[in-house]
Amino acid sequence: MTVIKDVEHGVIFKHPEHCVNQVATRVLRNGDILAVYNEERFPYHHDSGQTLMSRSKDGGRTWSEPKVILPWTETQGNWDCGICEMQDGTLIVNLTITGFFKRGVRPEQPSWSTHPYTKEWGDWTWAYKTQAWLGTYVLKSSDGGETWSEPIPVNIRPMKHGGCRVGCWELPNGSLLLGLYGRIHGYDEEGEGETTRSALMRSDDGGDNWEYYSTLAYDPANIIDYEEPALVRLDDGRLVCFMRTHVNPSGDAKNMVMTISEDDGFSWTPPKWTNIWGYPPELIRLQDGRYLMVYGYRRPPYGVRAIISDDGVTWDVKNEFVIREGGVPGRTVTQTPGSSRMTPASGKVDEGGIDWHNPGVYQHIGYPSVVQVPDGTVVCSYHEWSDDPKPLQYVRYVRFRV
Repeated sequence: MTVIKDVEHGVIFKHPEHCVNQVATRVLRNGDILAVYNEERFPYHHDSGQTLMSRSKDGGRTWSEPKVILPWTETQGNWDCGICEMQDGTLIVNLTITGFFKRGVRPEQPSWSTHPYTKEWGDWTWAYKTQAWLGTYVLKSSDGGETWSEPIPVNIRPMKHGGCRVGCWELPNGSLLLGLYGRIHGYDEEGEGETTRSALMRSDDGGDNWEYYSTLAYDPANIIDYEEPALVRLDDGRLVCFMRTHVNPSGDAKNMVMTISEDDGFSWTPPKWTNIWGYPPELIRLQDGRYLMVYGYRRPPYGVRAIISDDGVTWDVKNEFVIREGGVPGRTVTQTPGSSRMTPASGKVDEGGIDWHNPGVYQHIGYPSVVQVPDGTVVCSYHEWSDDPKPLQYVRYVRFRV
């Protein structure tokens, strides 16, 4: 069993009034760690916020005050960000931009969530049923993150929506791969037959233009959702991808699946079930040649867990270890496994307040990201809920050695 040592816990950023969540990290060539994450515009999870960035120059022990990369507006928000550094030093942040609509206006692309929030803000209803994905975008920086380009759209056709979870991966030839998940026929308010697929988009010009490259996994029987893909490149050149899964019509979360590519992501083996439960994953190659996967654990006792593989292909839950336990306010922890999806109604607003008694809202924890800094220390970042009287999501880290 893996034993971690020299463990240090700390906070990357906590906002006094808003939730902060869904962090992604990368180590730059100069040794700095960049963390990008979402600041919600509300004290609950809503996917309508803005993307922030913090920097650590000391291996993850301390972090700069956040800088806004892409701000929210009255009618737009952004979320689900990832980050990568290309061989030439260019930074690329990928994210999803959402739009909001006046009351009574039905958007062309409703959200996948089935229950609306009811709080009205001025002339606008911030409701899942009036939230529409405007698309997947990337932003580029050539000065180490000091300034950023305007959002560049990612062509995800034939999919109508492409949710992202982690950053791009650069191939040896300089091409970029971006893992997304979505549907070709979109998301109906009440749900329809098609299930979610995971796919790769590819750019051969540094992120300026993109096209649908390959399907990672899709179930033509419309039973299994494959979501939030995470890749790692093995020493022999193969790509390994893990994905979160759900089964329909229950929506229950099942074990992760794994698929392998031997041709730089153009084709993939059929998805294979693993004995590992948790989501979403992220994978890295460690300096000693082993591979590390981290993932959220959204059922009691909650938290963040991990597994190390010697070859990147053989993974077993018997090698699982705990990075962080908890993260859900004590009064909401139950012995019932958490719903696979955050129930939108669990965060509903009622007469200006939040229903803190429904535990569903607190199951949105984890979303870990992991890097290894030059001295060998592993830094795992994630979000969890505070134990304040009115809990807020905030972004934390754990430093350790394996």
